[in-house]
Amino acid sequence: MLGNSVKVELPRRVVALYLLCSLIAFLWLVANAVSVTKSIVRSNTEGDLLAYIRHSATLTTIDLAKNGDAHLQALVERFSRERDLLFCAFVGHDDTYIAHSLKRRVGHTHQVDNGITTRHEEIEIVRYTSGSLKIREYRSPIQLDELAGRLIVAKTEPTIDDTLQVTSQHAFVVLCGPPLLIALFGFTLYRLVSPMAAIDTQLRQAAVAATVADLRLTPLQSRGPSVLGWNRIVREFQKENASTGLDQRLSEAVQSLRQGKSDDVLNSLTDGVAVSDQKGMITFANQAMAAMFASDSQPESLCGQDVASGLGLDAEEEVSSSLFDPDLFARHVVEELERGAGESKQFLRIARTPIRAAEGTSSSGHVWTVRDITQQKLADAMRDQFLDNATHELRTPLANIKAYAETLSLGDSLDVESQKEFCNTINIEATRLARFIDDLLSVSSMEAGSLTLNKQGVDLQRLFAEVISKIKPQMDQKQLEFETIFPAKYPQAKFDKDKLNVALVNLLGNAAKYTPHAGRVRFEVKTTNTQLRIEVEDTGVGISEEELPRICEKFFRSANPKVQAVTGTGLGLSMAHEIIKLHGGDLTIQSKLGEGTTFTATLPLE
Repeated sequence: MLGNSVKVELPRRVVALYLLCSLIAFLWLVANAVSVTKSIVRSNTEGDLLAYIRHSATLTTIDLAKNGDAHLQALVERFSRERDLLFCAFVGHDDTYIAHSLKRRVGHTHQVDNGITTRHEEIEIVRYTSGSLKIREYRSPIQLDELAGRLIVAKTEPTIDDTLQVTSQHAFVVLCGPPLLIALFGFTLYRLVSPMAAIDTQLRQAAVAATVADLRLTPLQSRGPSVLGWNRIVREFQKENASTGLDQRLSEAVQSLRQGKSDDVLNSLTDGVAVSDQKGMITFANQAMAAMFASDSQPESLCGQDVASGLGLDAEEEVSSSLFDPDLFARHVVEELERGAGESKQFLRIARTPIRAAEGTSSSGHVWTVRDITQQKLADAMRDQFLDNATHELRTPLANIKAYAETLSLGDSLDVESQKEFCNTINIEATRLARFIDDLLSVSSMEAGSLTLNKQGVDLQRLFAEVISKIKPQMDQKQLEFETIFPAKYPQAKFDKDKLNVALVNLLGNAAKYTPHAGRVRFEVKTTNTQLRIEVEDTGVGISEEELPRICEKFFRSANPKVQAVTGTGLGLSMAHEIIKLHGGDLTIQSKLGEGTTFTATLPLE
């Protein structure tokens, strides 16, 4: 039960009580306002009064038929009280009051005052003024075998005084309720927060005390989970204060807290961090270090090992020897190490820094940090590969352009046909340079997300015809068997025609480039209601399983000598892949080394 009671925090309980008090006081005022309004409206509504007069006339008729006029006086007095009437009377044939709510009027003649007369069915309504009163008089005939008389009901027109009178009847309840509720909830809040105030007072005294030993904490005489918790702390404090080692234990507790926070910070780092003592034994390792080197990924398993075995290093190797050289223990040392092979190859940067000790004392150990720089190394290798490819792609056409341009400028005896051939070669090489630069810019724009599509309705038959016309000379040059398979009818589609044209030309150009002389290339298009499927199959050199996941990376080229022998930038497939992705499609690759490759592009139809 105690555990459940402390789940709601003190501020929330105080706010909840305050809101509950306000809500109940508000509902109290609303309910009483409705009651007062109802009383005022009910007392002055003519429709309600007419219904009551008919009811009273019915009761009077029944009583006359049964008892004669013996009970008329009691009836009219009852009617007058029930509706707070000015008066109620029964008048006989001779206009004499047989019964009257004011008994002194019995036997007097009913005076017919001048006024405004209206009728509501059988009831006659007369409005007139008597002194300062405005009166409505309702006269209902009472029928037995014949007219027995009239029941007369008089009601004053409502005035401000009448309204105030009705309101004053409820004033006590309306006005006294909210103060009583406020007092009740105020007392409840006082009972709730008074123990907290007592605890706050003692904590303020603790804040200005010179030492912990000077504190005078006292238990509270109250109930509740907070008070019980405070009293328990006070008892423990008094026991500890009685012993002599309190200050030391407090210092140790603070140091332990700081150490715990430091461990949390180090365990949050992505770099591996370890601490070794003067003997080279690991005394601390964070979670990242354990993930790199511990078999069970638990930092505790590294503690107690020497640094060399814990980090999987060989102190005798030349690469890591500087990390364990005693002559360098007072210096900061950084080494880059390589471990693993193939796809699991990993590059690590290991730094060893001596722990700063107090002035005049020797270092008490070292801090070791390990960072995985594999991605950085791969990025550097890709950059170097790109520079090599770009240099080759730029140097060859530039050299040809320069050579032919110099020949044209110096060769006065060249015939017209040779000059045309030289100019054509210069134009081809310049076009090659422009295409390389355009491909490079297009791929970079796609990766940066700045390249957008201009989708429009596309005539697919015309699009594929243009692609074939661009790639056919390359196929013919190598005498390749070029098979095309198209559907009988094309669906309506929206694509960026120019960019899709570039993607398909790159896929077919790649197939033609790496297919041996007299090989075969198949270009097939299939359609469904929802997608366009394009397959490019060749009998070329193929791609190894190790290189297949990277084939669409920018600037990547296979290490296969047959591939390296062909000039290329490594941008064509990357650009085709990015264009298909921009269209919401997918590019899959199936290949066997030495047998050929099949590229399948799937594009959604809008």
